[in-house]
Amino acid sequence: MFHNPALAIRVSRRSANMPYSVRNVDGDELYFVHEGTGTFYTEFGPVPYEPGDYVLVPKGVTYRIRPAGPVNYFLVVESAEELGFADTGAFGRRAPFDPGLLYVPSPELDELGDGRDEDGTWPVRIRIRGEYATVVFDADPIDVEGWSGDLFPFKMNIRDYRPVMSDRIHIMPSAYAVFATSTFMVGNFLPRPFESAPDSEPFPPYHRNADYDEFTFFHSGTVLGMPIAPATMSLVPQGLHHGLPAQLQERVAKNLKPGDRIDSEVIFVDTKVPLTPTPEAEAAEQRTVEGA
Repeated sequence: MFHNPALAIRVSRRSANMPYSVRNVDGDELYFVHEGTGTFYTEFGPVPYEPGDYVLVPKGVTYRIRPAGPVNYFLVVESAEELGFADTGAFGRRAPFDPGLLYVPSPELDELGDGRDEDGTWPVRIRIRGEYATVVFDADPIDVEGWSGDLFPFKMNIRDYRPVMSDRIHIMPSAYAVFATSTFMVGNFLPRPFESAPDSEPFPPYHRNADYDEFTFFHSGTVLGMPIAPATMSLVPQGLHHGLPAQLQERVAKNLKPGDRIDSEVIFVDTKVPLTPTPEAEAAEQRTVEGA
């Protein structure tokens, strides 16, 4: 959908098992699971997935996906640079999430044999320099006995993330970053109480971001009580004013009661290098505009 030299943002609606394995040597791949359950079978072991999971597959790891059913929706961020965790600064290593809750796989063979071709060989699609090549093995390339080291696929779920909160000020998006490189960050806006102090600013200010393009993916919930379709996406380019209209802010703020909460779950990608839409993304936007 969108890309620059540092990253690409895609969607996948896989409805059946991969009849091959995949190995991306162009970069890391981060899958956010919007819908569906199933398993990523990797050479490090299986990683089961469910809605709300981030599944990080490092560069060069061989894997295949086996959905449990036909309805699946992944938001995929491919990074040319190693995608690590964002710096949480003074919060330390256990906040906003505890690394001990990461799911790390152990070796286990894909017993059902998915990924094997009709002739009994095992094809692997390799993504390299933006294109694909296929190599063929005479044995399952993810059938391994064990592994060691600190480079491995893993998953975490947004339910294990604790949003940073404040009574007096609205906290900016960089505080909610989960993953980051030198040029972009991936994070989430999750349910939390509104700022409660009488003189607080409970909404993002009407602003322009001169440093980052802002991509958002709406996972679930509402926008201040207003329905919005799941999987709605937006891209706000650098320098463009955006935010809630003042009249809407005033109306919502007037009706806020102690204990009221923001209920939306949103995934964001903020990037210093401007994003270019693909023709497919532009066509989807045009259909949306015409439908409106």
